[in-house]
Amino acid sequence: MDKLTLAYVATGAAAAGGAGVGGYIYSTRGTTTPKEQKKKSISEVLRESGKTVLSTDAEGSNAQVTEWNQRKEAYANALENELIAEIGESGQETPIAKSNSVDVEKMKKWCRKYLESEFSSTGDVIYKKVLKWCTKEAA
Repeated sequence: MDKLTLAYVATGAAAAGGAGVGGYIYSTRGTTTPKEQKKKSISEVLRESGKTVLSTDAEGSNAQVTEWNQRKEAYANALENELIAEIGESGQETPIAKSNSVDVEKMKKWCRKYLESEFSSTGDVIYKKVLKWCTKEAA
């Protein structure tokens, strides 16, 4: 075997080996675990979909008073599966009874908690409640 033939054989073997490795990587690319993607909060998803999240600032702020008063009045006619809860000091939740005199600060506190919770799907009960009570474009 002369040097030229030996060079061709070596080049062919290297190319075949490279193709084999490349083929393996290509075929298994979907089965490797990608780096965990950052989970989005419900408020991020709502903003990305063009919704206006109501301000949940404490009582001193007059931000969006009209919208919050509309939510307060609408709460009296809420369906059972739309009711939210009062968030206690230690995080315990107590259902807020239907009433058109519901404390807006309790609604804001509930929204504050759940706007920052992890988004799972648009069919999720919490997502639907946040959409209804915590956005300008209430569902």
